[in-house]
Formats: sequence, structure tokens, C-alpha cells
Amino acid sequence: MLINIIDVGQPNTHAAKNGRSYQSIEVTYKNEQGQVANKKLMSFSNPSVFNYIKELTKGTQVNVTTTKDANGYWQWTGIGGDGSVATPDIKPATQAGGRVTGSNYETKEERAQRQVYIIRQSSISSAVELLGPGKSVKDVLDTAKQFEEYVFAKTDPKMPDFTDMEDDIPL
Repeated sequence: MLINIIDVGQPNTHAAKNGRSYQSIEVTYKNEQGQVANKKLMSFSNPSVFNYIKELTKGTQVNVTTTKDANGYWQWTGIGGDGSVATPDIKPATQAGGRVTGSNYETKEERAQRQVYIIRQSSISSAVELLGPGKSVKDVLDTAKQFEEYVFAKTDPKMPDFTDMEDDIPL
């Protein structure tokens, strides 16, 4: 069955009744029919599959071989078309906007929004410094808004337009 990994949880360590420990991991995936499902894998049931799955990231597609155990539960017994774990079919998925899933880099829009936040924060700090203590939040935010508008303005309405001036610097 071809699945698309949505999330692979962190491995949890458990103590067994015999004093030994084992790990479990929760995998959220989308199956071939587009349904979202969860699977809890145990490190002792199929160690090679468990170790491979815990390294996968969001957006990875992989072909999983399943078999029903004696208790009637479906177990993941292999990765890849032939059930081996060695060569799975992995394809990175992309989100809208061409961003690769799992990337830590900001998109152009996220960087632009971060710059707006930085300018606003700086404007508020400057307004507090300018107005001093005891001013209302409204006064501070109004002053900060003026600073922000000045930063984003293409031209200052109070500044003269020098484009129509005669060039007086000799070449």
C-alpha cells in the first residue's frame, strides 16, 4: 500500500513486564484512497521497519507491505514493493507555492511579514522612548503608527521633490 507520511511522532520508551524496554512510535499517514489514518508501531514487532519509519519526514511517500497477524491486526512487515526495507520509493512532496515540505527556510511572503513585525516593534519602542512614561497605550500606538507609515512611505510629503531641480554640480 502506498502511503504519504503526514507525521511521525517521537519514539516513546516503555517498560515491559519482564523488565526489558521497548519503543513505540505513532505514524499519521494518508492512504491510497486519501484517507488519513494512524498506525502505532512497536520496536519489537518488526525492528527494521520501525527503525526505517522513525527516520521518515512529512511528505515522504513510501510503499508499505502489510500482513494480518494471528490476532487479526494488520502489521507493517516491509517497506518497498517487494517488502524489503532497503530500497523504498521515496518522493518529497511539495506544498502550494513550491515550498518543499520540511524546509526550514522562510518563503518570500513570510520574510516580508517578519519585516513588518520588526518595523512595528521598533516603532513602538521609539514611540515609548519619545513620549516618555505615563502616556496612554493609544498615544503610544498612534505615534508608533506614524513612525511605521513614515518607514513604509515611498516619499515624505514634507520633503521637497528634487527631481525638477536644475543640476548645478559640474561634471
